[in-house]
Amino acid sequence: MSEQSKTIVFPTDFSEASAEALCWVQALAHDMHASVHCIYSVEEPQIYGTLDMGAMATPSIDELTGYASERLKKFTDEHLTAIGAVETAVLVGRPADEIVTYAEKQGATMIVMTTHGYSGVKHLILGSTTEDVLRKAHCPVLSVRAKG
Repeated sequence: MSEQSKTIVFPTDFSEASAEALCWVQALAHDMHASVHCIYSVEEPQIYGTLDMGAMATPSIDELTGYASERLKKFTDEHLTAIGAVETAVLVGRPADEIVTYAEKQGATMIVMTTHGYSGVKHLILGSTTEDVLRKAHCPVLSVRAKG
């Protein structure tokens, strides 16, 4: 009987905090003989017409995803080459929802991501993508606490 292939989903926001999970991703991929999918989620720009601020140029979703794809390739080339081939994907939508949906579609064995550890007002304003993923994911989630 052949062993089922394993997949680790590693969402990044390109921050130093996000990079702190890299050692975990690399070690787990090696130990589990798992493939790694490094993903980034772009939120569609919102236009607030009621603010009466005049015409503002906002990037198109194609521009945002194109730029994100370039950054994702650079990020994986710099940090994940030791793993071998890494799948990448730029998703569009609310990050927590996109991460969970992507992991489900890929049959992910695990999601590995960092948490910034915000509390108080900062947590209230910025929310917690990791917290949402922990609540909604159908697979184990390793949450790595960012330093600082």
